[in-house]
Amino acid sequence: MLASLLFGVLNYVNFLFAMQISQIIWSDMLNIRKPMIEQIFLFAFIGVVAYLIGKLFSDHTKRNRQSMQHVFSLRQRIFVLFGNMCMVMGGIYLSLIFYRDASGMQEILLHSLLLAVYIAVIFFSHWLYTYTLKKEMEKLQMEQEVGQLEKYAASLEDVLQDMRTFKHDYANILSSLQGFIEDENYSELKRYFHHDVCTYSNKLFQINTRLSLLGHVKIAPLKGILSSKMVKAHAEQIDVFIDIAEDVHEVAMSTLDLCRIIGILLDNAIEAALETPQPRIELGIVPVKDSTLFIIKNSCSQHVPPIYKMFEYGFSTKGNNRGIGLPNVRELIDCKYPHANLNTEIDPEAMTFMQELTIKHVQHRSTKLG
Repeated sequence: MLASLLFGVLNYVNFLFAMQISQIIWSDMLNIRKPMIEQIFLFAFIGVVAYLIGKLFSDHTKRNRQSMQHVFSLRQRIFVLFGNMCMVMGGIYLSLIFYRDASGMQEILLHSLLLAVYIAVIFFSHWLYTYTLKKEMEKLQMEQEVGQLEKYAASLEDVLQDMRTFKHDYANILSSLQGFIEDENYSELKRYFHHDVCTYSNKLFQINTRLSLLGHVKIAPLKGILSSKMVKAHAEQIDVFIDIAEDVHEVAMSTLDLCRIIGILLDNAIEAALETPQPRIELGIVPVKDSTLFIIKNSCSQHVPPIYKMFEYGFSTKGNNRGIGLPNVRELIDCKYPHANLNTEIDPEAMTFMQELTIKHVQHRSTKLG
């Protein structure tokens, strides 16, 4: 309620300033009394001032559009815009009054000095706003990076927990073998070894061999995210396939954004695969001459919504107001990475859902080793 009232007051003040400016120019200075022309000038003047201030405002923020949305709300940005309009129109209004009523050179010089101070205050206010916006975005970026490091630490903890589980299972297997040997029950020992131990060993060998391919990823946070998601998928009894044949040292995207995008895509893949009778996830990273290609494919059900629906805010097969992952990925890529492209394909016959993220190499914008 208070915000709406303040917004209305700012609009009213701007209109009063514009009306007085129009009257001074047309009636007092030019001695022209034509209401129709005066009204046209009034609204044209308001439009020009609003356009110039809005352009100045947007030039400093359009490159950081997405981050700015998290720092200042739309209402706050509108207040800043109309506040600047009030200052500019107020300065023009006072200048016209002083110059109209000035009777000597001394008064004109004094007013010119005051006008210069006023202009300096306006520019200082704009600089202060820009500086505050920059600092707030740096703070937000730091908080996001800390959050990403926490996720990376959590992913390492998941891998460590998996190693503890393996150690526990290995101890149990040795204890079982010891029991058969002490009882000299060699027939059961042979059956247990071939039926249980070999099966477990082969399965463990396969998953370890696949996870070992993540060693080609030389970007530590990305490797942590991939390891965590693949271990999670394996724990959910999802068949995991990994194909990374060459080392990946750098990608033309910030570590934070890359891990965020890949994390969202893998989370969606795991969630969709779990809804199928034979859940499967395939991960491929292919460095080529001028780009890096990330491929994430998962099994999906027959009732897959249209692709355009998946990228709508709020859409989710799990309920309302939950579908924010893919729209955020699309917005992040569109706003910050014109050299990146996300392609989505659905194969209804094979019942697979595939996301291909292509990131072209760009100088000075790479996620480097570590």
